[in-house]
Amino acid sequence: MSGPFRRSIALTLLLPLMAGACNAAHEDAPAPMVIKTDAQSIADGRKIAEAQCANCHALDQDAKIRPEDPPPLRYLLAQYNPDTLSRDFQNGIHVGHEMMPDFVFGPLGAEVVLAYIVSIQEEPPKAEPAPE
Repeated sequence: MSGPFRRSIALTLLLPLMAGACNAAHEDAPAPMVIKTDAQSIADGRKIAEAQCANCHALDQDAKIRPEDPPPLRYLLAQYNPDTLSRDFQNGIHVGHEMMPDFVFGPLGAEVVLAYIVSIQEEPPKAEPAPE
């Protein structure tokens, strides 16, 4: 057998194996997250946020009480990726801040809390320049 013929046979045998490996890699990848936008999910998420988050995070248009308060929920996605936040909510969110309790919302709780957070997002205000 000549060299080019041997290479074409090798490629013919290897291509299906390579394609199968690519498909297997895609099957292991997590499905893209779909954020709920229906009114009931948003309302359920708001109830959870009122009970679990409002003591420290400002909800809706509420102002921060003190400069050291955590970010208002309406600016949260400017700092955090929604996919990561959803996984954190499901697996138990823990932040290095000593005052932040650990929360585990589970899949449904994470979906509705994220639905609420997404529904109220705003662009954070620009930081004011420091006085000279």
